[in-house]
Amino acid sequence: MFNVEDILNKVKKPVTYINNEVNSIHPDIENAQITIALGYPDLYEVGMSNLGIRILYHILNNIEGVACERFFAPGIDLEEILREQGEYLFTLESRLPLKKFDIVGFSISSELNYTNIINLLSLSGIPIYSSQRTDRDPIIIAGGNCSFHPESLSDFIDVWIVGEAEEVMVEFVNVYRQLKGLKRNHIIKELAKIKGCYAPLYYQPQLDESVKPVEAGIPECIERRFIKNFENTPFPVKWVVPLCDIVHDRISLEIMRGCPQACLFCQAGFCWKPVRKRSAETVIKLGLEAYQNTGYEEISLLSFSSADHPEIDQIVTGLTDRLKDKNVAISFPSLRIDTFSFRLANRISQVRRTGLTFAPETGETLRKLIGKPITDDTLIKLAMDAKKTQWRQLKLYFMLGLPGENDNTIEEIETLIKKISKIISVKCSFNVFIPKPHTPFQWEKFPKFEIHAEIKNRLLKNFSKNRFVHLKFHPWEMSAIECLLSRGNRKLGDIIVSVWEAGGKMENWSETFIFNRWNNAMEKHDLGFEDYLGNSPVICNRWKHIRASLSFDGLHKIWENFNQALNATDVK
Repeated sequence: MFNVEDILNKVKKPVTYINNEVNSIHPDIENAQITIALGYPDLYEVGMSNLGIRILYHILNNIEGVACERFFAPGIDLEEILREQGEYLFTLESRLPLKKFDIVGFSISSELNYTNIINLLSLSGIPIYSSQRTDRDPIIIAGGNCSFHPESLSDFIDVWIVGEAEEVMVEFVNVYRQLKGLKRNHIIKELAKIKGCYAPLYYQPQLDESVKPVEAGIPECIERRFIKNFENTPFPVKWVVPLCDIVHDRISLEIMRGCPQACLFCQAGFCWKPVRKRSAETVIKLGLEAYQNTGYEEISLLSFSSADHPEIDQIVTGLTDRLKDKNVAISFPSLRIDTFSFRLANRISQVRRTGLTFAPETGETLRKLIGKPITDDTLIKLAMDAKKTQWRQLKLYFMLGLPGENDNTIEEIETLIKKISKIISVKCSFNVFIPKPHTPFQWEKFPKFEIHAEIKNRLLKNFSKNRFVHLKFHPWEMSAIECLLSRGNRKLGDIIVSVWEAGGKMENWSETFIFNRWNNAMEKHDLGFEDYLGNSPVICNRWKHIRASLSFDGLHKIWENFNQALNATDVK
């Protein structure tokens, strides 16, 4: 077993490898019937901010006979030491190499982490390609947002968990318990029969880019899993408290799942329907217990749109009344403009102000067509109210390249920002539109670089002298690769490996992302970006075997209605 203590003085952040955080679990790994290594393909500081990891860590360790431990991507310094010494990547709790576990699972929320998956498998001594693994190797599973469009990574994953994992993982473990010791391919085949499980080994891409099962008894369509009884879904109140700062260093209390809105570009909004909520009583109980077990000074009320919760006033009042004297702040990571209340905002700001963030997305005319019927007048009134109640800044999110966008759209965005900046300081973040799978916009194409660059330069020029406006742009190149991988087929497996072999790791960090690595890999394998970023009619077939909340016919009808409305307005 690798002695971590021997190298702690040789790495920059030893605290991320030593375990023993408050509320961490120490399962009986030696006597467990099933051992699971559960990881996030990024640094500890990012991975420990992932709610999915925390929930499954809690659930799996409460199943009799199961031992679940955590792992994360090591820093460059530790990786170099491991490779130099011929040692394997290990878990935090027992420091047992990943290859010694029965099951190794990844929670994947970003396509730009795909090269990290390859790197972590390599560091673990586990064959990268699933076809090369033997009966001695762990079963490699993956879940998270990327499970809805899995093909780009499917050469490396044995079983995907599609949708919400709380219930299906319990079923998964029970089936595996009965099959442990049998041939790996037989185990994978039986796991593929569980609703919500996708085993790429038993599916084959067709000429029309669709994906079909190769054996009888394998489901033709994989239906995502979702939790019906969200009220009683297990939640970890013994929140693991890291020994260092992490990205989201607070209690993240999930109060609602799914979104009542239907923004046409939003994959999460369509994939995680229907809306389910926890009662105010349950939320308050969980929040107080989590505080008692951690001492955290912030509780974030987590959902796609927290202010849409029908009992949000009771939740906020119940928590603030009990915790304000303990200097515990309540925050919302996501707010919708049309359901926002300054009365509520000022209520939660009694301890300290955690910021006001909204997403107008685009100009008013187009905004109405994409599912966000919010007027500029509403936004301006919001800015005025914020100023009156002593808020010093608003943060606004916009998206460039949406279908139907033109010069008038950009003028509307500029006008809105100018008006708001005369009232209050405003920080504007601009992302690039990505036509994600399982949305009505999946039939659209990714915006051209030249058009994006022209708009970016225009905005920077027009606001360069306005000290009340701060602009930030997400790199087009990173969005292009995210689009490539989300709309990809299995041919991209070799692309991912080639990028990794060229040094591609931590691609979701702008400091380490290099677009030319991807460009070179595409040229090496004779693949064109247009086959993935364009709007070819066969592209959507690549994920048609995965069923989210709406059928493709339903999504297509929404897309057609959008285009009809677009043609009837002055936008186009």
